Amino acid sequence: MKEKLGILTRVSSKPQETDGTSLEFQKKIGLKLSSKLGLEPMVFNEGTQSSYKVEINQRPVLLELLEQIQKGSIKKLYVYNTDRLGRFSDSWYSIIKVLTQFKVELYVGESFKPFEFSSPTDKLTINILSYISIYDNELRRLRSIMGKRTSLKSGNTFIGGTKPFGYDVSKKQLVINPEESKVVKTIYKMYRDGKSTMDIKYYLDVETDFNPKRSTSGWNTGTIQKMLGNSLYKGVQVWEWKEKTGDEIKIIETIKVKTPRIVSDKLWDDVQKVLEKNNVNKNNKKKYNTIFDGLLYCKSCKSKLSNVSNRDSEHRLYSCRSVEYQWKNPEKWGEKHKNCTLKKSLRVNPTETELINHLTNILKESKRVRENFKIKSLTSKFQDIENLNKERTKKEKYLLEKVRYRGKLEDSIVDTELKVISSEVSKSVGKKMKDRVNSLIVEIDDEIQKIENELRVLNNSSEWIDWLNQMYLEVDSLEKLPLNKQQEFVSKYIKRIDVEYLPDVKSHKFHLKFLYPIVEDGLKIEGKDRKGNRNYEIIDGSTTSTFTHKHTSSRKRMSVEVKNRLHRKISELKVEKSLSLTEICNELNSLGLRTPTNKKWDKPKLSSYIRNMKIDVGK
Repeated sequence: MKEKLGILTRVSSKPQETDGTSLEFQKKIGLKLSSKLGLEPMVFNEGTQSSYKVEINQRPVLLELLEQIQKGSIKKLYVYNTDRLGRFSDSWYSIIKVLTQFKVELYVGESFKPFEFSSPTDKLTINILSYISIYDNELRRLRSIMGKRTSLKSGNTFIGGTKPFGYDVSKKQLVINPEESKVVKTIYKMYRDGKSTMDIKYYLDVETDFNPKRSTSGWNTGTIQKMLGNSLYKGVQVWEWKEKTGDEIKIIETIKVKTPRIVSDKLWDDVQKVLEKNNVNKNNKKKYNTIFDGLLYCKSCKSKLSNVSNRDSEHRLYSCRSVEYQWKNPEKWGEKHKNCTLKKSLRVNPTETELINHLTNILKESKRVRENFKIKSLTSKFQDIENLNKERTKKEKYLLEKVRYRGKLEDSIVDTELKVISSEVSKSVGKKMKDRVNSLIVEIDDEIQKIENELRVLNNSSEWIDWLNQMYLEVDSLEKLPLNKQQEFVSKYIKRIDVEYLPDVKSHKFHLKFLYPIVEDGLKIEGKDRKGNRNYEIIDGSTTSTFTHKHTSSRKRMSVEVKNRLHRKISELKVEKSLSLTEICNELNSLGLRTPTNKKWDKPKLSSYIRNMKIDVGK
């Protein structure tokens, strides 16, 4: 078997795809080298992807290459330039460690002489070349920024890149394109008058002859949103020079340049108001995440339920927010809120427990889910007893490799600690390195667990593979998984869940919509084949299921004696002593008298309570 040569190709920008360092050119040089050395080429094409400030775990093709090196499949590697491997120093540490540890020979450019990582001189040389490459790229980036800055300050309005729709370019100046500018005015008016970005996309794709500059598959709603918010069309181009410092992006300089106006100030302002109004869900950063977040909807008004924290309770809630949306946008939400019947929110924890139980019961009973799991667990080679030992040995070897690799990752954390102690790397860089390695350890632990499960199946296969029990174990483990894995598992089966409140029975009713017809599906036996195995067909079930969850109140009602004492004290403080609401709250709290829901008193609670008292407490 021929020794392999790994060929890594990557360009960091679209223009490079066609210039002298294109992907095809890099591949051609790599193939020429493999032919010259008599090696079997293995191409790892990262395509167009910048490695500047990109973590190694965001580069799957590079990780695949490193995995082949760690397995011993690749001992020789070709890159057109050292920056093809990585420009970001944290990533470079990880890459160079693997290449050094496995004594890889690295070929760079068009040279047939390799750098050997077993040689200290070559190791030093490749590090120097890498940092020179990083330095050159940084200088090139800064020269590009300064060139654009100078061009704008000298009065130019076009500094390269994609020509904005609505304009032509003449001598580095933007000039209005008569036909395209008419389309720009039209889409601004459409959005102002209530048309959606999808309506505008349809207009651009079907009713005009204009194509987007960067896409061959029609207009993108994101592009349309950017056009609607681009101040360029009202005659102001804003250019910002941004630099990243640590985890923060800092604006170094802002330059505003006058450009030919296409839309009026009034039309621009009207469109911005509509954009702001329609972006009620613009900020998707949530303090809390839950398993069924994004899947629950109000059945009556069709609003997506939000995960909120109740200030009067320690419980988090799934709540219909139509009342808030109605206040912000009465035209759109007024009627929906009027029809909304979900007046009682749902506590997150008991709701998710009930939904998980319902889902797991359906999955365990579903014939289709069982069959899919069986096919996944029992391939033909598993059923062939003669191949079981071979398959078991293969899995055990793979497991050993993963365990060893995990050990190396743990060792690398120790190495990083030593580098920090010896000031070889800074504490901040060391922390990033350790965080990255820890995330890799979590991934490798998942892989190890998966292999161990497969081995358990194989070890029981010589007599009978209990695949059904294995499926039950997988389904029952849902509650023990990390949140992101739980969300991933649930979204594989459930499309959406509509919720309604039934006031007569004080219960919430859930209407589950599944992606597949797995609810109460069936199995039709059609006899046996020549080998005596059963022939059968899965009969589709339903894609919907409902269940009702009745609320059990844990609230302890206030006794008549305590209630009367509370009323007397409030009457005394309000009427006889003429204390303010705030002073009464302080007095009640100091006496240990709580609200009917066992909360401390505050001004809103007390004001509401007094209004509902059956005795006169004055004004």
